[in-house]
Parts: sequence; C-alpha cells; structure tokens
Amino acid sequence: MRRKAQLQIDLDASLAEEFSAAVDSARTSEAEVLREMVQDYVDRQKMDGEYRRFLEAKVSRGRDDIAAGRVMSAEETERLFAERRQKAMKQGNAV
Repeated sequence: MRRKAQLQIDLDASLAEEFSAAVDSARTSEAEVLREMVQDYVDRQKMDGEYRRFLEAKVSRGRDDIAAGRVMSAEETERLFAERRQKAMKQGNAV
C-alpha cells in the first residue's frame, strides 16, 4: 500500500504568486510540479552519491598504487607519450 505524506513549505508571498501563475500557465497542478521537483532532487542525490563512491574508490586505488611504487614521474610520462605520438605519426604517414 502506498503511503501519502504532506509537505508544507514557507515561501515569500510574491514567490508563491509567481509559482501559482507559472503552474497555471503550464496547465498543471502545484502538487504535480512539486512532486516532480522532489523526485528530481532525490534522483540527483542518488547520482551524486554513486559518483562520490566511484571517485573515492578511484582515489583509493591511486593511493594504493603510490604506496606500492606503481607510479611514473611527469617527465617519464611525457617521454613515453612523445614516443607513442612519434610512432603514430610515422604509421599514419606510411598508410
């Protein structure tokens, strides 16, 4: 069984009037607009939480790599990719 709840919010009178006018012009109800806004907010919070967990795991893996010595200096990385770019350019010219 679906439970219903009521939500009461306080708004400035002018904002409440503008909201009512916007809802009327959209030919919908205030309750429907608020339900959609609440659902959008909940969905965004879930996505933010998922991304935060993903990012924390990625940072943790990076810290583990550093602790285990699995790192390259910026200079090593640049040298490696310069070689790769040069090789790719030679292969591209040969085709």
